Amino acid sequence: MAAGMKRLGDLLVEDGILSPAKLEEALKKQRSSGKRIGDVLQDMEAVVEGQILEALSKQLGVPKIDLADEPPDPEVAAMVDAEVIKRHKALPIRLDGNELIVAMVDPLNLMAIDDIRLATGYDVKPYITAEKALDMRFQELFGVQHEAAQHLDEWRKEMMKDGNTIKDMLRQTATLSELEDAPIVRFVEAILEGAVEQGASDVHLEPKEDKLYVRYRVDGMLYRVMTVPKAAQAAVIARLKILAGLDTSERRRPMDGRIDLKVRTATFDIRFSTLPTMYGEKIVMRLLNKEMAHATLEQLGFETMHLDVWKQIINQPHGIIYLTGPTGSGKSTTLIASLASIATEKVNVVTIEDPIEYQLSSINQVQVNRKVDFSFAEALRTILRQDPDIIMVGETRDRETADLAINAALTGHLVFSTLHTNDSAGGLIRLHNMGVDRFLITASVIAMVAQRLIRTLCKNCRENYEIPEHEQILLTPYLGVDKDPTKLRLFKARGCELCHGYGYSGRTAITEVMQMSREIRNMVMANASVQDIKRTSRKEGMNTLFEAGMMKVLKGVTSLEELFRVARPEEDEDSSIEMKESAGLLDELPEDIYAV
Repeated sequence: MAAGMKRLGDLLVEDGILSPAKLEEALKKQRSSGKRIGDVLQDMEAVVEGQILEALSKQLGVPKIDLADEPPDPEVAAMVDAEVIKRHKALPIRLDGNELIVAMVDPLNLMAIDDIRLATGYDVKPYITAEKALDMRFQELFGVQHEAAQHLDEWRKEMMKDGNTIKDMLRQTATLSELEDAPIVRFVEAILEGAVEQGASDVHLEPKEDKLYVRYRVDGMLYRVMTVPKAAQAAVIARLKILAGLDTSERRRPMDGRIDLKVRTATFDIRFSTLPTMYGEKIVMRLLNKEMAHATLEQLGFETMHLDVWKQIINQPHGIIYLTGPTGSGKSTTLIASLASIATEKVNVVTIEDPIEYQLSSINQVQVNRKVDFSFAEALRTILRQDPDIIMVGETRDRETADLAINAALTGHLVFSTLHTNDSAGGLIRLHNMGVDRFLITASVIAMVAQRLIRTLCKNCRENYEIPEHEQILLTPYLGVDKDPTKLRLFKARGCELCHGYGYSGRTAITEVMQMSREIRNMVMANASVQDIKRTSRKEGMNTLFEAGMMKVLKGVTSLEELFRVARPEEDEDSSIEMKESAGLLDELPEDIYAV
């Protein structure tokens, strides 16, 4: 550090971003970890990257550049070799007279400045930027999507030069090894690697009349990333089918397969599905990161009060626990994390799944196989002869499976399963509608848990806003009679270079945990309505999905807009402040939700 230059931590304290006590805590952690102080503060969630950059800009006397607001000129960026940009983390942005504006992660890197000056002949003016933002702009210019477009162009030229048809190409490339260097193969690899780069959970290839759309699902939302010429559609789909081990000539019926993908150090298991449509086969690929199998319950987003209750529930000696929610609401991830937390060498844990999503060495996982009539029910019958302690049935789809699972719970086993219902109370009615007797439901079910995934605000760019009157009215019942909603600090999405301009980054779970009390069991036996059961559960301490989401809103984790996208309040949910307080909603909220 140059003489007289203020330390980063001191600048953050001066700006009122950091307290002296928090800085001292960070310095202690830095001494033990050896990390940079900025990284330590971000790990502690004391500051966000944008605040670090502002302080570094002031400390170094180098201007800051936001690559979301000012993207690089592709022609200017191309003046420097991509390998040089990648090695130095320095990206040319624009020309300003005889000066070349360069975004740099380390603007004091004199070697990078010299290399770019020699390559371009221009004087270099460094600007400081976020590493993640620079990496994303680099990917757009020189990364997988750029590579995909190049491979597609190569494929077009190859087809035009040789006068080949799609059928000719497929006939000539009979084996996988012969395909490896083909441009269309590299194009498909680029699509899959691009999905991993952007954190996509699913890839959609959608055939239209004159083109093929490629869309990624990121944090639950679909975004179109490229448009592929119709002429390449058959070749792209054929290549994917080869990877999935499917018949490339069969286009009339749906097919399922699997693809293993390794990108850098991460390994992905891809569930592959085809669907014949008017303009060709639609492909959907779900990317399952095998590292997610090691996620803990604490990492899933449970509020402390919900997590404590959930841990008590899953450590019961016997009974059945249901997770409810639509496809893609994180039920399987929660179940696997729960099983991992209770699976020891002293218990025999067996799962029945369709398909097996996350693989765990500590449990025995069974794959349903419809081709040989090996259904959930048949697998469950067999498992009961395998001396299990804990059983997980991937989905309860029919009465036979429900009866077997409940009987297993009644005979001393702990059983987990899922149902497709909107809320926890609806799961009880769903079981009865399947034909399960009420006395069996009340005797076996320990808890019904509804779950959704909600997008979390980007911490770097979320912004505080003045709460309008209609939101104040909505918030008042959740705060109590002595709280003023006008003094709350709520946040909304803005969008920056670190979140691709979406305003959100990542997702977290919101849960509605309904335990089977004596009163709830009596209501089930008396054929009470879903509304009455839910009302009683709330009086006993249950938070609804909307209330759980409201806790995330009040803590600044997500926005009110996002909460309403995922969940809505019950019709009578705003009618009783006392009910909110008895449910413990206020007990979980930190003091700093109110503006200073």
